[in-house]
Amino acid sequence: MRIASNVALLPVGGPKAVNLVLIWDENNLVLVDAGFPGQAEMITKAIIDEGFSVENLTHLIITHQDLDHVGCVPDLQKLAPDIKVLAHVEEAPYIDGRKTPIKLAARLAEYDTLSDEMRERCDWWKEYYADNKITITETLQDGTVLPIGGGIEVIHTPGHTPGHIVLHLQESGIIICGDAVNIKDGQLTGSNPVHTFDMAQSDESLEKIKSFNPSGIVAYHGGFLRLEDIEN
Repeated sequence: MRIASNVALLPVGGPKAVNLVLIWDENNLVLVDAGFPGQAEMITKAIIDEGFSVENLTHLIITHQDLDHVGCVPDLQKLAPDIKVLAHVEEAPYIDGRKTPIKLAARLAEYDTLSDEMRERCDWWKEYYADNKITITETLQDGTVLPIGGGIEVIHTPGHTPGHIVLHLQESGIIICGDAVNIKDGQLTGSNPVHTFDMAQSDESLEKIKSFNPSGIVAYHGGFLRLEDIEN
């Protein structure tokens, strides 16, 4: 679904879809986030449906460390061997395996109290990270502007995770928000408290996002809202 002249929303995964974003110019094809493990085929099809090829991806920008955002990075690195994988400098160690992802670490800390089902899920989660190594090609900082697609500005929005970022597309005014926002009844709210590392930071990051007066917002679990549909 085209949401700007060089930006497409890629809902992947059916009724509970996650919303990836594709951005392009004459020389670059950029994917934002990488879905759950096992969604590579759906991501490939979504890219083809927009008239592009997954093999031509030049950049993959990861908003943060959570499994539903990094799940297909290894698959995409195989399908597009020249792809560059980018993440915030604070988030990179959790993605490339130097640190245990925050949510997994929390589950491991309470492992003895978990149900058998949750332990099995936790074991699978741990094994997935151990078996699927991700290489971060480039780290990002707050204020970095990538000269792609009219300018992709990196905004550090901690809260959901310490190194969470959103992307301000300077040409269209759209902000790709990952899990920094949710959309409820046409209103923007911060990150889901159940899954948020620091809710006070999340609230501050929401105000930071609003200060850019975006023309539209992409929420990873909520889809796309244009400015006229957003109640501040």
